[in-house]
Amino acid sequence: MLKPKVRWQSVEVDESQIDILVDQLAVHPLVARLLVNRGIENPDEARSFLNVQLTELHDPFSLDGMAEAVQRIRQAISNQEKILIYGDYDADGVTSTGIMMKTLRSLQGNVDYYIPNRFTEGYGLNEEALRRAKESGVQLVITVDTGISAVQEAKLCKQIDLDLIITDHHEPPAILPEAWAVINPKKENCSYPFDQLAGAGVSFKLAHALLDRVPEEWLEIAALGTIADLVPLINENRVLAALGLKQMNQRQHVGLKALLEVSGVEGEVSAGHVGFSLGPRINASGRLDSAGQAVELLLTEDPDEAREIAGNLDQMNRERQRLVETITEEASAMVEADPERHQRFIIVAAPGWNVGVIGIVASRLVERYYRPTIVLGIDEETGMAKGSARSIVGLDIFQALSQCADLLPHFGGHEMAAGMSLPQENLPALHSRLNDVAASCLKDEDYIPLSKVDAQLKLEEISLDLIEELEQLSPYGMGNPTPRFRIAEAEVSKMQQIGRDQNHLKVNLKHDSYTLDAVGFRLGELAEEIAPSARLEVLGELTVNEWNNRRAPQLLIRDLHVPHRQIFDWRSNGDQTERFRRLAYRKDVLFLSRQPLEDRLKSEDHNALFRLWQHHLDDSDHRELEKVQYVVLADLPPSEDTFITWLRSFPHLRRIYFAYGDREMESALSQTPDREQFKHLYAFLRSHKGISPRRDLHRLAQLTGLSPKWVRFMLQVFQELDFVRITKGQLEVVQQTGKRSLSESGLYTLQQNRDKIQELFIYSSHRDLCSYISSVLSAESSLGGSTEWTSKKKSG
Repeated sequence: MLKPKVRWQSVEVDESQIDILVDQLAVHPLVARLLVNRGIENPDEARSFLNVQLTELHDPFSLDGMAEAVQRIRQAISNQEKILIYGDYDADGVTSTGIMMKTLRSLQGNVDYYIPNRFTEGYGLNEEALRRAKESGVQLVITVDTGISAVQEAKLCKQIDLDLIITDHHEPPAILPEAWAVINPKKENCSYPFDQLAGAGVSFKLAHALLDRVPEEWLEIAALGTIADLVPLINENRVLAALGLKQMNQRQHVGLKALLEVSGVEGEVSAGHVGFSLGPRINASGRLDSAGQAVELLLTEDPDEAREIAGNLDQMNRERQRLVETITEEASAMVEADPERHQRFIIVAAPGWNVGVIGIVASRLVERYYRPTIVLGIDEETGMAKGSARSIVGLDIFQALSQCADLLPHFGGHEMAAGMSLPQENLPALHSRLNDVAASCLKDEDYIPLSKVDAQLKLEEISLDLIEELEQLSPYGMGNPTPRFRIAEAEVSKMQQIGRDQNHLKVNLKHDSYTLDAVGFRLGELAEEIAPSARLEVLGELTVNEWNNRRAPQLLIRDLHVPHRQIFDWRSNGDQTERFRRLAYRKDVLFLSRQPLEDRLKSEDHNALFRLWQHHLDDSDHRELEKVQYVVLADLPPSEDTFITWLRSFPHLRRIYFAYGDREMESALSQTPDREQFKHLYAFLRSHKGISPRRDLHRLAQLTGLSPKWVRFMLQVFQELDFVRITKGQLEVVQQTGKRSLSESGLYTLQQNRDKIQELFIYSSHRDLCSYISSVLSAESSLGGSTEWTSKKKSG
């Protein structure tokens, strides 16, 4: 068995709704199923989803505050007032700033931008920056992707006669800032039909209103911010993402073209490229330094300047990756040093941690431990801790932090992510409070990741044509996840570890005559967890592998499950110590051997159980063996009966490892002579006198056509049964008064047992072993025992 890492939950839908979409849209049934899975059941809605058009965008003036904002901005442009765009340092803020700068410049506005420094100023509006803006002659400040919580800063603007327009998409507080206009689709009583826009989406809507047309030329910038900010790719976000990616693939934008080149993105640009290649490089500027370089990349029309900036962003991203790896390992060490403290909610903090990357570190810890997580960097001079939070399904992190508002001078965010700052001395109280919040709203099962299964597929159903039809649902992202499919009863045709560090897994899946290549990134360690005869259940995403001008379907593995017991054939005369050590840390492993094995492992921290084959089982043993799930046969069993007795002692057995060699059999006979061969030798001995077993062994072998090993063994059996006696080195045949069976000889019986052991455990193929184990455990089941083993011959 191999347990999945996540819970697989099949999406249950009304099959009749699928039939309706198939009939009215003439789409593949799987496409229709995926639409219904996403709650898109109405044919008109489904048609709009599959055929993205600019006409699907809503009227920007439906946003509360839009009319007032447009009137004031047009007035400022007309009067050549100095306008300042106040943005944020992440990808959403950078793209929002870029859209507004391009819009106001195209309208001949006197405009500049300002993005605060993450390290010296922090997130959002700050009073010092506003005062400097006023002193420099700025008369109108327009925020993008920030400002919804800036109540105090808005009051300052009124005091210093600085007009303020706020555009944001984050959760509004109970009391809104008093500004000239506040545009946020999440505002209470706002009638806008879609409230999930990113900051870039809100800026795009403002640009639309100012220009009296859809600014198609900036769709790709809006798509970059929308995808990078992980908002749901539905409704207007889907329009912006889909059409923006289409535009991005034309590679006309000077800055984004340069960024695609340094990112190594070739061919068609997807949402995945934006999320994992472009977005991180845009973000790197604000994480390590000032976000100004990223904004300039979006604004420049000079290809040389664009290449230089893109190269700088790429270098910053490499440094960002190094920092993330270092801090992640340090944070993980803290969690593992005190797992009880972090059982429900992880909070880790340390001086010197770069606050520009701790949000990524928090995401990494959620991936690794699947716990709500806060990571904070501590400023030792001020004693303030600044951090980022990432949550899991079931805990709204913004609401959780709201219950701790008395401990947090500043915090903000949404359901799955947030930021905050607080005095270092408040950290223990915050951790205790959030542990209680988690305990009240999360059950034990909520700490196991959940993955939706869109449909179950057979290998024979998978083709390039099907994958291309499924592309109608892209781009994928939040709210429209990449479809995941379950493939069951797949045999392993070939399996290997790939990659420079051998840390990826490649498996060729087979069912009947159909095959499919499957790749699992960072799953290379599973190669030793899957037996060659395993029948896999795989959860994955369908992709196209393009190599040497050949295109073939491929499955990107997200999780694996082996639902049956597995047999691992590690039979070898080589040293198995390292393999044994990798198993010995588990508490559910039992090693069976002829001689004590513990010393061979040379490890003091193993948790495994050890038993000798000849150990006599009693009641206390049976109780202890109930926890055993893995059994390692480090030596050959002494007999089949002993093996069966042990095998049936493990009610929860999941794996058997045959991990011995045949060295001990080298001196033994490979096969017991049959009765006719015994008769032949005995008849020869009766007709020849004066034979010396020691002197004449090889001559006897030549004359009888038997091997010397056989002759020596047969003479020993004859001697044990009193058929012959050896006196002073000479062999004499004893006259028999009655018949005796060869089975009366202990040597003969022992050798027959060896024959059986060799046949079952040495010379058998892996398939033979599987069939034999299956028959043993199936026989136990038929007698009333408990087993999960399958009776099929193709066993795992």
